[in-house]
Amino acid sequence: MADPDIDHAALGRRFAELHESGTFLMPNVADAGTAAALARAGVSAIATTSSAHAQTIGRHDAAGDVTMEEHALHTEILVKAANLPCNVDAENGYGHEPEAMVAAVQRFAATGAGGMGIEDWSGDPAIGFYDRGLAVARIEAAVEAANALDRPFVITGRTDLLLTEEGGGLTEVRARLEAFATVGAHCLYAPYTGDVDVVRSWVNDYGVALNVLVPLSRPKWWPKDQGLLTVPELTELGVRRISIGGSLYTQQVKHAVNLITAVLSGATPGSGD
Repeated sequence: MADPDIDHAALGRRFAELHESGTFLMPNVADAGTAAALARAGVSAIATTSSAHAQTIGRHDAAGDVTMEEHALHTEILVKAANLPCNVDAENGYGHEPEAMVAAVQRFAATGAGGMGIEDWSGDPAIGFYDRGLAVARIEAAVEAANALDRPFVITGRTDLLLTEEGGGLTEVRARLEAFATVGAHCLYAPYTGDVDVVRSWVNDYGVALNVLVPLSRPKWWPKDQGLLTVPELTELGVRRISIGGSLYTQQVKHAVNLITAVLSGATPGSGD
Protein backbone atom coordinates (compact mmCIF):
# COMPACT_ATOMS: atom_id res chain seq x y z
CA MET A 1 0.00 0.00 0.00
CA ALA A 2 1.11 3.56 -0.67
CA ASP A 3 2.31 5.51 2.35
CA PRO A 4 -0.56 7.64 3.75
CA ASP A 5 1.96 10.21 4.96
CA ILE A 6 2.96 11.03 1.37
CA ASP A 7 0.77 13.77 -0.14
CA HIS A 8 0.06 12.33 -3.57
CA ALA A 9 -1.92 15.34 -4.73
CA ALA A 10 0.87 17.74 -3.80
CA LEU A 11 3.45 15.61 -5.60
CA GLY A 12 1.27 15.47 -8.68
CA ARG A 13 0.78 19.22 -8.72
CA ARG A 14 4.48 19.82 -8.23
CA PHE A 15 5.42 17.48 -11.05
CA ALA A 16 3.00 19.19 -13.42
CA GLU A 17 4.36 22.60 -12.41
CA LEU A 18 7.92 21.50 -13.19
CA HIS A 19 6.86 20.93 -16.80
CA GLU A 20 5.46 24.44 -17.21
CA SER A 21 8.65 26.53 -17.08
CA GLY A 22 12.39 26.19 -16.62
CA THR A 23 14.49 23.05 -16.92
CA PHE A 24 14.85 20.28 -14.36
CA LEU A 25 17.00 17.19 -14.05
CA MET A 26 15.05 14.01 -13.32
CA PRO A 27 17.52 11.22 -12.46
CA ASN A 28 16.34 7.66 -13.02
CA VAL A 29 17.04 5.58 -9.92
CA ALA A 30 16.84 1.88 -9.16
CA ASP A 31 16.71 1.74 -5.35
CA ALA A 32 15.38 3.58 -2.32
CA GLY A 33 18.80 4.47 -0.93
CA THR A 34 19.79 6.29 -4.11
CA ALA A 35 16.39 7.99 -4.30
CA ALA A 36 16.74 9.32 -0.75
CA ALA A 37 20.34 10.43 -1.30
CA LEU A 38 19.46 12.36 -4.46
CA ALA A 39 16.53 13.99 -2.66
CA ARG A 40 18.97 15.21 -0.02
CA ALA A 41 21.27 16.41 -2.81
CA GLY A 42 18.49 18.68 -4.04
CA VAL A 43 16.97 17.14 -7.17
CA SER A 44 13.42 18.22 -7.93
CA ALA A 45 12.11 14.88 -9.17
CA ILE A 46 13.15 11.30 -9.81
CA ALA A 47 12.08 8.55 -12.18
CA THR A 48 12.10 4.80 -12.25
CA THR A 49 14.19 3.01 -14.85
CA SER A 50 12.72 -0.18 -16.24
CA SER A 51 16.10 -1.46 -17.42
CA ALA A 52 17.90 -0.98 -14.10
CA HIS A 53 14.95 -2.18 -12.04
CA ALA A 54 14.83 -5.36 -14.10
CA GLN A 55 18.56 -5.92 -13.61
CA THR A 56 18.32 -5.49 -9.84
CA ILE A 57 15.92 -8.43 -9.66
CA GLY A 58 17.60 -10.57 -12.31
CA ARG A 59 15.08 -9.96 -15.08
CA HIS A 60 15.13 -8.59 -18.63
CA ASP A 61 13.85 -5.16 -19.62
CA ALA A 62 10.98 -4.60 -22.08
CA ALA A 63 10.26 -8.30 -22.41
CA GLY A 64 7.36 -8.75 -20.03
CA ASP A 65 9.65 -10.17 -17.36
CA VAL A 66 8.67 -7.49 -14.81
CA THR A 67 4.96 -7.19 -14.13
CA MET A 68 3.05 -3.96 -13.71
CA GLU A 69 2.37 -4.84 -10.09
CA GLU A 70 6.08 -5.41 -9.39
CA HIS A 71 6.92 -2.08 -10.97
CA ALA A 72 4.13 -0.36 -9.03
CA LEU A 73 5.36 -1.70 -5.70
CA HIS A 74 8.90 -0.62 -6.64
CA THR A 75 7.58 2.87 -7.45
CA GLU A 76 5.85 3.12 -4.07
CA ILE A 77 9.16 2.36 -2.36
CA LEU A 78 10.97 5.09 -4.30
CA VAL A 79 8.25 7.69 -3.70
CA LYS A 80 8.26 6.95 0.03
CA ALA A 81 12.08 7.14 0.21
CA ALA A 82 12.43 10.41 -1.68
CA ASN A 83 9.09 12.15 -1.09
CA LEU A 84 9.56 13.71 -4.51
CA PRO A 85 7.58 13.69 -7.73
CA CYS A 86 8.36 10.46 -9.55
CA ASN A 87 7.90 9.56 -13.20
CA VAL A 88 7.30 5.91 -14.07
CA ASP A 89 9.24 4.39 -16.96
CA ALA A 90 6.25 2.20 -17.80
CA GLU A 91 7.61 0.46 -20.92
CA ASN A 92 4.63 -0.21 -23.24
CA GLY A 93 2.09 0.44 -20.48
CA TYR A 94 1.82 -3.27 -19.71
CA GLY A 95 -0.61 -4.03 -22.51
CA HIS A 96 -1.07 -3.57 -26.22
CA GLU A 97 -4.55 -2.08 -26.50
CA PRO A 98 -5.59 1.45 -25.46
CA GLU A 99 -7.80 0.05 -22.69
CA ALA A 100 -4.72 -1.32 -20.94
CA MET A 101 -3.33 2.20 -20.63
CA VAL A 102 -6.27 3.17 -18.41
CA ALA A 103 -5.43 0.42 -15.92
CA ALA A 104 -1.75 1.41 -15.96
CA VAL A 105 -2.48 5.08 -15.29
CA GLN A 106 -4.79 4.22 -12.41
CA ARG A 107 -2.35 1.77 -10.84
CA PHE A 108 0.71 3.99 -11.07
CA ALA A 109 -1.19 7.07 -9.91
CA ALA A 110 -2.11 5.08 -6.80
CA THR A 111 1.60 4.69 -5.99
CA GLY A 112 2.02 8.44 -5.56
CA ALA A 113 3.86 8.84 -8.86
CA GLY A 114 3.39 12.12 -10.69
CA GLY A 115 3.32 10.70 -14.18
CA MET A 116 4.34 7.92 -16.53
CA GLY A 117 5.89 7.43 -19.94
CA ILE A 118 4.45 5.04 -22.52
CA GLU A 119 6.59 3.62 -25.33
CA ASP A 120 5.57 2.66 -28.86
CA TRP A 121 7.75 -0.48 -28.77
CA SER A 122 5.51 -3.43 -27.94
CA GLY A 123 8.11 -5.44 -26.03
CA ASP A 124 7.28 -8.39 -28.28
CA PRO A 125 9.62 -8.97 -31.26
CA ALA A 126 6.77 -10.66 -33.10
CA ILE A 127 4.79 -7.41 -32.94
CA GLY A 128 7.59 -4.86 -33.02
CA PHE A 129 6.59 -1.21 -32.99
CA TYR A 130 2.93 -0.35 -32.87
CA ASP A 131 1.69 1.31 -36.04
CA ARG A 132 1.23 5.03 -35.66
CA GLY A 133 -2.55 4.90 -35.32
CA LEU A 134 -2.44 2.43 -32.43
CA ALA A 135 0.50 4.19 -30.80
CA VAL A 136 -1.45 7.46 -30.80
CA ALA A 137 -4.66 5.83 -29.58
CA ARG A 138 -2.75 4.38 -26.64
CA ILE A 139 -1.45 7.82 -25.62
CA GLU A 140 -4.90 9.34 -26.05
CA ALA A 141 -6.42 6.72 -23.75
CA ALA A 142 -3.72 7.38 -21.15
CA VAL A 143 -4.34 11.14 -21.29
CA GLU A 144 -8.08 10.65 -20.84
CA ALA A 145 -7.44 8.38 -17.84
CA ALA A 146 -5.03 10.92 -16.35
CA ASN A 147 -7.51 13.75 -16.82
CA ALA A 148 -10.12 11.73 -14.92
CA LEU A 149 -7.93 11.59 -11.80
CA ASP A 150 -8.35 13.96 -8.88
CA ARG A 151 -4.89 15.43 -9.35
CA PRO A 152 -2.45 16.15 -12.19
CA PHE A 153 -0.71 13.14 -13.72
CA VAL A 154 1.81 13.81 -16.49
CA ILE A 155 1.60 11.52 -19.52
CA THR A 156 4.74 11.29 -21.63
CA GLY A 157 4.35 10.09 -25.21
CA ARG A 158 7.52 8.25 -26.16
CA THR A 159 8.78 6.83 -29.44
CA ASP A 160 11.85 4.61 -29.54
CA LEU A 161 12.19 4.58 -33.32
CA LEU A 162 15.54 6.38 -33.20
CA LEU A 163 16.93 3.21 -31.61
CA THR A 164 16.41 1.38 -34.87
CA GLU A 165 16.73 1.86 -38.60
CA GLU A 166 13.13 0.86 -39.24
CA GLY A 167 9.86 2.69 -39.38
CA GLY A 168 10.70 5.82 -41.33
CA GLY A 169 13.45 7.24 -39.14
CA LEU A 170 13.35 10.88 -38.10
CA THR A 171 10.38 11.69 -40.35
CA GLU A 172 8.20 9.12 -38.61
CA VAL A 173 9.51 10.18 -35.20
CA ARG A 174 8.41 13.74 -35.90
CA ALA A 175 4.99 12.57 -37.06
CA ARG A 176 4.48 10.50 -33.92
CA LEU A 177 5.58 13.25 -31.55
CA GLU A 178 3.24 15.72 -33.26
CA ALA A 179 0.36 13.24 -33.02
CA PHE A 180 1.08 12.53 -29.35
CA ALA A 181 0.97 16.26 -28.65
CA THR A 182 -2.27 16.63 -30.62
CA VAL A 183 -4.08 14.05 -28.45
CA GLY A 184 -2.94 15.77 -25.27
CA ALA A 185 0.37 14.26 -24.15
CA HIS A 186 1.89 16.54 -21.53
CA CYS A 187 5.49 15.69 -22.41
CA LEU A 188 7.27 14.17 -25.41
CA TYR A 189 10.30 11.91 -25.51
CA ALA A 190 12.31 10.37 -28.35
CA PRO A 191 15.50 9.00 -26.78
CA TYR A 192 18.93 9.11 -28.30
CA THR A 193 19.51 12.32 -30.15
CA GLY A 194 22.20 14.89 -29.48
CA ASP A 195 21.46 16.94 -32.59
CA VAL A 196 20.97 20.55 -31.48
CA ASP A 197 18.84 21.50 -34.48
CA VAL A 198 16.53 18.52 -33.99
CA VAL A 199 16.08 19.24 -30.29
CA ARG A 200 15.44 22.93 -31.00
CA SER A 201 12.75 22.08 -33.54
CA TRP A 202 11.05 19.65 -31.15
CA VAL A 203 10.98 22.31 -28.43
CA ASN A 204 9.48 24.88 -30.79
CA ASP A 205 7.12 22.79 -32.91
CA TYR A 206 4.87 20.85 -30.55
CA GLY A 207 3.87 23.25 -27.78
CA VAL A 208 4.41 20.82 -24.90
CA ALA A 209 7.30 19.92 -22.62
CA LEU A 210 10.18 17.91 -24.08
CA ASN A 211 12.28 15.29 -22.27
CA VAL A 212 15.82 14.71 -23.49
CA LEU A 213 18.05 11.81 -22.47
CA VAL A 214 21.55 12.65 -21.23
CA PRO A 215 23.36 9.44 -20.19
CA LEU A 216 26.16 9.84 -17.66
CA SER A 217 28.61 8.38 -20.17
CA ARG A 218 28.40 7.97 -23.93
CA PRO A 219 26.76 4.61 -24.70
CA LYS A 220 28.12 2.47 -27.52
CA TRP A 221 24.81 2.79 -29.37
CA TRP A 222 24.83 6.61 -29.33
CA PRO A 223 25.01 8.17 -32.84
CA LYS A 224 28.69 8.40 -33.78
CA ASP A 225 28.28 11.89 -35.24
CA GLN A 226 26.60 13.35 -32.15
CA GLY A 227 27.89 14.36 -28.74
CA LEU A 228 26.05 14.44 -25.44
CA LEU A 229 24.36 17.76 -24.82
CA THR A 230 24.92 19.36 -21.40
CA VAL A 231 22.32 20.63 -18.96
CA PRO A 232 23.20 24.31 -19.69
CA GLU A 233 22.91 23.66 -23.44
CA LEU A 234 19.54 21.98 -23.04
CA THR A 235 18.34 24.76 -20.74
CA GLU A 236 19.29 27.30 -23.38
CA LEU A 237 17.34 25.32 -25.98
CA GLY A 238 14.23 25.37 -23.78
CA VAL A 239 14.11 21.69 -22.89
CA ARG A 240 11.91 21.19 -19.83
CA ARG A 241 13.02 17.79 -18.54
CA ILE A 242 16.30 15.87 -18.61
CA SER A 243 16.52 12.19 -17.74
CA ILE A 244 19.50 9.84 -17.58
CA GLY A 245 17.98 6.43 -18.25
CA GLY A 246 19.68 3.45 -16.66
CA SER A 247 23.11 5.08 -16.81
CA LEU A 248 23.36 5.89 -13.09
CA TYR A 249 22.81 2.25 -12.16
CA THR A 250 25.30 1.17 -14.84
CA GLN A 251 27.93 3.51 -13.41
CA GLN A 252 27.21 2.35 -9.85
CA VAL A 253 27.75 -1.29 -10.84
CA LYS A 254 30.88 -0.42 -12.81
CA HIS A 255 32.32 1.47 -9.84
CA ALA A 256 31.55 -1.42 -7.49
CA VAL A 257 33.26 -3.90 -9.80
CA ASN A 258 36.32 -1.67 -10.12
CA LEU A 259 36.60 -1.29 -6.33
CA ILE A 260 36.26 -4.98 -5.60
CA THR A 261 38.61 -5.94 -8.42
CA ALA A 262 41.23 -3.60 -6.98
CA VAL A 263 40.81 -5.10 -3.50
CA LEU A 264 41.08 -8.65 -4.88
CA SER A 265 44.26 -7.61 -6.69
CA GLY A 266 45.87 -6.56 -3.43
CA ALA A 267 45.07 -2.87 -3.25
CA THR A 268 44.64 -1.42 0.21
CA PRO A 269 40.96 -0.69 0.84
CA GLY A 270 40.28 3.01 1.29
CA SER A 271 39.66 4.51 4.69
CA GLY A 272 36.61 6.51 3.55
CA ASP A 273 33.00 5.37 3.21
